[in-house]
Formats: sequence, structure tokens, C-alpha cells
Amino acid sequence: MKKVCDIIGETRLFRGLDHEVFSQYCAKTSIRIAWKGEIIENEGDECSHIGVLLQGKLALQKYTSSGEFATIALMEEGEMYGEDLLFGDNNSYTATIEAVTNSRILYIPKSVLIPMLKKNYFLNQNFIRLLSDKVQVQNERITLLSQKTLRQKIAFYLLEQYKKQLPHSGTLRKRIREDIATVELPVSKEIVSKLLAMPRPSFSRELINMERDGLIKVEGRNIRIIDLAELEHGALEGYSD
Repeated sequence: MKKVCDIIGETRLFRGLDHEVFSQYCAKTSIRIAWKGEIIENEGDECSHIGVLLQGKLALQKYTSSGEFATIALMEEGEMYGEDLLFGDNNSYTATIEAVTNSRILYIPKSVLIPMLKKNYFLNQNFIRLLSDKVQVQNERITLLSQKTLRQKIAFYLLEQYKKQLPHSGTLRKRIREDIATVELPVSKEIVSKLLAMPRPSFSRELINMERDGLIKVEGRNIRIIDLAELEHGALEGYSD
């Protein structure tokens, strides 16, 4: 079994740093095991630590008083939460964080992180880089939700997922000619529909319509892009009725 310090050293925040930077603080961190459906953080609670997802998937949920909810974002292994709240004037969670699958989360308290940031320039750079990445992700989320139609939202989401899942660089059009243009949904269609802020039946119907129109081919959680040019055009310009 890996020691906590070895696990910390593999995270994006501490990657590339000598263990001496954080070895004396390892005992002050903790690892939480969360089961599927378990609430990790409640909306409105004070953020007193950062959480690094070591294993599993987490979802940021916005609940209504009636118990209904919308999925704001999904977190994959290696991602971190709380870094954008920890030092803010308002450091309360703006959404509930819930385990989508059984998960392991590394907790690093604010009282532990501050002295480490003060002592190491490169750790500061890693922290700033992660904050910048989070801003970009949030901007992508805003762009996604600003799409006017169901089809535009789905097209934008599929294109973004495809670019993220490709292992090498190059333009999207060049890469799609070199690879089988297939997107693997990271979670179930039900969760994706919540992420896109649309009812599950509407999401399924639009996938069927897009398949009928020759844009995609749905094979379970794998979606093959058939007509890249039209998918790109529709995501940017909208689809004609």
C-alpha cells in the first residue's frame, strides 16, 4: 500500500516537487473513502480544505427545496476542488459535492497548505496553474449552457469530449481523419443529461434524431461522430429547423 506522502507526490498540485517540500505535513492530511451516492460536501458549508480526487467520480449538484437537482459539473480522477474557495472572502461551497461512484479523496487542510505555499515557489506556480485550469473549465461550462437548442448543447459537449479524449495534439479536423471519431461518455446518459441541463427523455430523443440525420452513431455509451463538419457548424452557428 502506498504511503500518504507517495500519494500526495503523484497529485497535480505536488507533481515534480521534492518530497522534502511536503513530507513533514503528510501526517496532517487524510484520505476519505466515499461510497456511491454519499454527500462529500454540502452547499453552504465552509470550505476549510482542498480535496483531491484519487479514485472514482464526483458530481457538483445544485439541489432545490423540493429535492430536485441539476448536475453542474463532473470531477474525474486527479482533479481537485476547493482551491477556488479556500482563500476567498466567501469561502462557502456553492454546490453540493456527491460521489457518483465509490471514491477516495485526499484532504489537505488550509492550515497545512498555507505554510507549504509560503515556503515553495514551484508549489505556488502549480497552485496558480490549477486555478487557471479551473477558470477555463468554468468558461467552457458557461459556453455549453449558453447554447440555444438541445442539439447545439449535445454537439458542443460531444466535440469537447472528443478533443479531451484524444491522446495526441493537432487540430480537431486533422485528428478526426487519423482516428476513429468515437466519444466515450464518461458517465451514464442520465448523468450527462443532467450535466447538459435537459430532461433524460429529451436527451435520448435528440440523440436518436441526430443519428437519423447522419450526424452520429450511438452504440451504448460510445458515440461515433459521422459528420464532423455539420456537427461543428451546428455547435457554433445553430441548426436549421
